[in-house]
Amino acid sequence: MINKISIVVLLCTACALLASCRPANNYLDTLEPQFAGELSDQSPDFSGTVKVVSYNISFARNIDAAIYELSEFDALKDADIILLQEMDETGTEEIAQALGYNYVYYPASIHNRHDKNFGNAILAKWPIHAPEKIILPYKSPRNQEIRIAVKAVVLLDGLEILTYSVHTETFWLGHDKRTAQIDALINSIDPGFQYIVVGGDFNTLTPGSIKELEQSFNEIGMERATQGVDYTAQYGPSKFVLDHIFSGGMSLIEAGKSEEARASDHLPIWTKLAPQVAPRP
Repeated sequence: MINKISIVVLLCTACALLASCRPANNYLDTLEPQFAGELSDQSPDFSGTVKVVSYNISFARNIDAAIYELSEFDALKDADIILLQEMDETGTEEIAQALGYNYVYYPASIHNRHDKNFGNAILAKWPIHAPEKIILPYKSPRNQEIRIAVKAVVLLDGLEILTYSVHTETFWLGHDKRTAQIDALINSIDPGFQYIVVGGDFNTLTPGSIKELEQSFNEIGMERATQGVDYTAQYGPSKFVLDHIFSGGMSLIEAGKSEEARASDHLPIWTKLAPQVAPRP
């Protein structure tokens, strides 16, 4: 008997086959193209906690709605750090401008579905330094598209927070290659940083894939801050926990998601963290 996950996978497969499968135009330079701006008027007063929001805004389609949600919803507004996925440079700048955030954005490719740049961004009320694009191994077997993580150091009231916005490949890639993407991501994390935030869309379709992802981060002393958040995307009757935020060197205060959000097929997730005084082991 076909279960719900199998049905969704079959539907996704059918939809993808109907879409264009011509190869994506990938950006293989780890430094270019880069889009960045310093749009924060001034760093806010540090409250002693760090609020992080992660949002996959599907193909950067509903930017005005996303701006409204990020600025008006109590759970999302006034974040110290915002991690965005499936963005183009125009949508990223519009959000940063409207909310008054510094930002850095790297596209992974020109997506063949809409012929626009497709990538990840980090936004912060605080200064952003040392940005870099991490190219994850293996290309999509469907359209040869790469996936990336955007990495930067957010200087939050003297604290250096190593920050990642991540978007890994879907089930198309297969278990072993998806695991290799996570391994490459984790291997890029400098253990010299006391404070670390890694968030985004990990496309964890099954409970087993979530458990493996958690174990990989646990091995380097990081915890899933959004562990109790539950599903972040719903396709038909099936719900999936695709989006996560991991933290290192900070204690969890609370976390959640914005179920009323409608700007994307993903729900935005958030967490509030307290930097630990003692160094991480």
